[in-house]
Amino acid sequence: MQIHYFGFSSFKIITKEATIITDPFDKESGLTPPRGNAEIVMLSEKQNKLYNATSGISGEPFILDDPGEYDLKGVTVTGIPLKQDDGAKAGDLPRHVTTHLIESEDITILNLTHIREFSMKQDDLEGLGEIDILILPVGGNSVMTAKDAAKVVNEIEPKIVIPSHYETAGLKLPYEKVDSFIKEMGGKLETMEKLIIKKRDLVPDAIQIIVLEPLR
Repeated sequence: MQIHYFGFSSFKIITKEATIITDPFDKESGLTPPRGNAEIVMLSEKQNKLYNATSGISGEPFILDDPGEYDLKGVTVTGIPLKQDDGAKAGDLPRHVTTHLIESEDITILNLTHIREFSMKQDDLEGLGEIDILILPVGGNSVMTAKDAAKVVNEIEPKIVIPSHYETAGLKLPYEKVDSFIKEMGGKLETMEKLIIKKRDLVPDAIQIIVLEPLR
C-alpha cells in the first residue's frame, strides 16, 4: 500500500486493486486541485466545495459520499458520520462530516478527514477494532487543534499517525503549522514523500508520526 498527500485533507491511497482519492479540494483553497485516475473517491462532506472537487479525477470512480458500508475492489469502507455543530439557523439540520474506516491488504486506516469535534463514543470506537494508521486534521480553526488531535491519538493508540489539514505553501486558508502538533506529540517525526507500507512493517506498541510532503 502507498499513501500520498495532496494537501488539506486530500490523500491518494494506492492498494493492489484500487486507487483511492479522498476529499479532492477546490482551487479556492489556493492549492492546485488533485488530479489523476482513481477507482474510488471518498467525500466526507459532499455539499462543501472545498472537499468535493471531483472534476479533476479521471476514470470512472465510484463516489462514496454518504455514510454506510461498502466493499469495492478489495477495499472495505465504513463511512461514519460525526456531528460537528448544530444548524446555523433555527430549523437547520446539524452539520455532519463523514469519517472513513478503510480496510485493505490487512491494514486498517481511520481517516478523520476535516473534523473539528471528535464525537465518537468509546463503545463505538472500540467497535472499530485495532487501528493501524490514523489520519487526522491538526491545524485548528475549522478543524481540530493540535492539542485536541494529540488527545485523540492517545485515545485511539494507532501504530502510525499521519497529520493533515495544516498550513502548507500556497494554502490561502488560515491554519497552524504542523509543528504545533509534533510538539504536542513529543517532537519525534519522520518526513517522507510517500508512505509505502505492508502489514509486516507495522511496529507494535509504538506510535510513529509521519509527515508526508504534499504532491505538486
